[in-house]
Amino acid sequence: MRKVFVTLAVVAAAFSANAQLLWKVTAPGSEKTSYIVGTHHVAPAGMIDSVAGLRDAIAGVDKVFGEVDMSEMSVPDMQQKMMAVMMAPADSTLNVVLTKQEYDSVGAVISKYLNGMATIDQMAMLKPAAIASQIAVLQNMQAMPGFNPAQQFDTSIQALAGSLGKSTGGFETMEFQTNLLYGSSIAEQAKDLMKAVRYDDKAIEMTHKLSDAYMKGDLEELAVIMHDPQLGMDEELADKLIYDRNANWVAELKKITPSTSVLVAVGAGHLPGEKGLLSLLKKEGFSVVPVDNK
Repeated sequence: MRKVFVTLAVVAAAFSANAQLLWKVTAPGSEKTSYIVGTHHVAPAGMIDSVAGLRDAIAGVDKVFGEVDMSEMSVPDMQQKMMAVMMAPADSTLNVVLTKQEYDSVGAVISKYLNGMATIDQMAMLKPAAIASQIAVLQNMQAMPGFNPAQQFDTSIQALAGSLGKSTGGFETMEFQTNLLYGSSIAEQAKDLMKAVRYDDKAIEMTHKLSDAYMKGDLEELAVIMHDPQLGMDEELADKLIYDRNANWVAELKKITPSTSVLVAVGAGHLPGEKGLLSLLKKEGFSVVPVDNK
């Protein structure tokens, strides 16, 4: 549940006038201006017009990087690989790894959101983490009515870059991210799924709090919520999902940014904190300043 909550639950419908999610970064000794923008993985495509300066930043760089190259999602072979990772082993389907009472509890939450459009029996062949991911998306859709999972922020940024003739890329592959989310043991996933079901109402409340923090551009508050003792990350999980990846991305940016201007669009949770992208870049001698949103 914690993995899913952290990676999917940050949603916002608009930004306050003081929102600060776009940052200008310059490598030491370089004249190339690059940018970092904090995104949501489940925010609508229209968000691109809510971050002041973002369109200009995209137009002004040589390349746009996301966590992944979103175009990978449309490749049939990649879709098949992703689905294969999300499928449970034949001896570990949901009706096998959960008790009847637990199975019915998961079914009740799914029914609550989907109103009969899909049932637990139809989803039982998925790994528990895949079902928890679906629940997290549904929670966000309830918290922010009108969200369309087929149109979201990260994809729109890369699509705009492509339309302007910019090259796009990703720090990671879809296969890597899929394994990151769904590669833990079935027993651990089942435990997290039942926690998602048990704290369903709490998760929706947290989604609203995360939304408010994002709308204000309050990265520090965002980090506090993401480390909530009940539904947030512990240090081990934070290292796996956030900080180890941040270190890898900074190593790549150190190679790229001296000669190439880039815009990096990654989940906002990767930006704050001592081991966040902004602090890590500063430690490497980068200039890191907020883009004026006035």
